[in-house]
Amino acid sequence: MTSTRTIRLRLSAVLSMAVGMGTGAFVGYDLLGHHVSTLTAYGCAAAVGLGIDNLLTQVTDRAATAVYRCRAEGCTYTVRVAHADAAERRRWQETAAAHPRHELIYPH
Repeated sequence: MTSTRTIRLRLSAVLSMAVGMGTGAFVGYDLLGHHVSTLTAYGCAAAVGLGIDNLLTQVTDRAATAVYRCRAEGCTYTVRVAHADAAERRRWQETAAAHPRHELIYPH
């Protein structure tokens, strides 16, 4: 059985790839219309497509990442949890609140 979260992750990956490759194809087609060599147009199209795919993937991952910090004054302990369910996020939140050592920054 596939979870809803897995379906969403796969769907976002496919959509970001489709948007990236569609934009890349448009750029390549436009460059061919300006009499740019075929190899250069394909290279530019691939670079634009993969760049947009990478950007959308990073934005999606950032949106699915929760950040928990220790609330002690001066402590810099941070936990980043990506694509976790509610129970796992709660567990990491409690871990960040009661971690065994504090990384305190003292002003000089």
